[in-house]
Amino acid sequence: MNSKITYLIAVYPDEDGFFMARFPDFPNMAPDYGKGFEDCIEQSASFLDETVSLMVKHGQKLPVPSSILEIRAKLDPTDGNPVCLVPVTVYPPAKTMRINITGKSDVFARIDDYAKRHHLTRSELMIRSTLAKIRENA
Repeated sequence: MNSKITYLIAVYPDEDGFFMARFPDFPNMAPDYGKGFEDCIEQSASFLDETVSLMVKHGQKLPVPSSILEIRAKLDPTDGNPVCLVPVTVYPPAKTMRINITGKSDVFARIDDYAKRHHLTRSELMIRSTLAKIRENA
């Protein structure tokens, strides 16, 4: 399975100043809403990521991402014209992977002590911390 897949979502303004996102490659997925454009994209990306994770967990096949022309053909004309199509990358769950990390033993001792106090393994702590840093700087 691919380690990442990029889908296009269609973003529309609504009459109340909010934004709505539609997922053309996922026709059974309800639209998602946000208070502003960026909020809508962020929430929609999270919603899509959760949906993809659930589909993989339940053995459902993920749709192949459509091209821009295919997406435009899938859009509901009653929604009007989208403000834009936004690429959203998701990372479907995959098999566990083992990697080798090199560092000083005193640093690993500090990491291990912190992880133990928080009932985590070293791997869980390092992965969570790295993902938090990625989200913080996204």
